[in-house]
Amino acid sequence: MRRICFALVAVFLGVLATVPFAQETETPSPSAMVRPAATRSQADCTGFIASQPLPSDLFVVGGEDDDMHSIVREFIPGKSVFLSNRSHDNVTVGAEYFVVRPAKDIFHTQRYSGQGMAISKLGYAYDDIGQVKVTHVSPQGIVAQVSFGCLPVGPGDILMPFQVRPIPEYTVTRPLDHFAPLETGKPQGRIVAARGNFGFLQQNNIVYLDMGENDGVKPGVRFRIFKRLPPHATGLLQSEATPSEILGEAIVLSVQPKSSVAIIIASYREISSGDGVQME
Repeated sequence: MRRICFALVAVFLGVLATVPFAQETETPSPSAMVRPAATRSQADCTGFIASQPLPSDLFVVGGEDDDMHSIVREFIPGKSVFLSNRSHDNVTVGAEYFVVRPAKDIFHTQRYSGQGMAISKLGYAYDDIGQVKVTHVSPQGIVAQVSFGCLPVGPGDILMPFQVRPIPEYTVTRPLDHFAPLETGKPQGRIVAARGNFGFLQQNNIVYLDMGENDGVKPGVRFRIFKRLPPHATGLLQSEATPSEILGEAIVLSVQPKSSVAIIIASYREISSGDGVQME
């Protein structure tokens, strides 16, 4: 009997001894280190800078419960809107559209010298407002229901055909060396503006870069964000150069010919519009 008890205790202790070892040697699955760069709501509410103005033939003229035809009336998901189709293109029941409007917020406050000109050189800035789905088409007009909203839909908002925006994935890595020299020969640009015209940026903020398809940028491309620091004065008319500082990283979500939309995936300290970016 004693021998049996001793054997059971030995087996129990042996099992306990193997548990910590199994925990220490277990490694996370490689797939656990891969993350989507954005949520669906983030990807559909980024805005963009188009190289050419968008056609405004199909647009919102009003909506339900709007007897006075107010130009400031707003419509949220679940509400119906009326569409004007100036081009008389074929619009069918079930068709889905993005709703956009010219962006104004990013021009209200200048975050760095020459920001307005920098944005204008890239094209025409638009805000994503939401999405609608056509529910009725008749001689009396076209009716669509707001299916998703970044902002309330209003009269004058432009419609463009809906296409699912793919969300790139990226591999989570350790923070970059904050003062590693920038790699020579790799394309550089800058953050020309941020969605909402925020002054200081951090992880998950949407930014607009002055590099696009014409520069070889594609969705999923990774950029490091850096700041060029001014030189330090060391005496009368003398100064010492200061190394650039790596501030974080961003992943491109969508591209236009001259610009791209990216989301900040890592920030080591505050980031600002006007800071530099370099393709990794």
